[in-house]
Amino acid sequence: MKEQIQAASTDLLEPISRTTILCVDDDPDITRAIQKILSNYDVDVISDCCGRLGTWDVYKKKPDLIITDLRMPDGDGQHLLAEVKVNAQTSHIPVIVLTGQRDAHLPGQLRHLGAASFLQKPVHYTSLLAEIGRFVSLTSLDWATANKNGLVYKQTESQTFVEYEDE
Repeated sequence: MKEQIQAASTDLLEPISRTTILCVDDDPDITRAIQKILSNYDVDVISDCCGRLGTWDVYKKKPDLIITDLRMPDGDGQHLLAEVKVNAQTSHIPVIVLTGQRDAHLPGQLRHLGAASFLQKPVHYTSLLAEIGRFVSLTSLDWATANKNGLVYKQTESQTFVEYEDE
């Protein structure tokens, strides 16, 4: 039996496209910290533990920004950066390199390879947010409009109808 119920809400909701950030680091504490820092902003964070998976997700998920470590097992960040920048479909994606390496020549080398920014670990969260904000919009999340899955919705019509089947 089909029944149509007019919802109490007068808003018809549809998802709004969100910024996607790919974070590639073999240290799960780093990826969790970045996810936590960005949890108050209207962005999706994808985390990968190695360069190979990061490269895969660049093509599969098409992120708006990449944050990567350099030294990782199974494909380092320098290889990921090179892969992103040589492909015409991904070369526009800004890459922030976040590393613990202390080589004075490294920032110049990475910028020559196409890195948009270079930060050394440990990094203060405000510095990280400032760098991310240079490349993507960081809009504070309006918790009143976020559902349990983290999707943000907007109003498109004046009424909402819910249709369900009763068996």
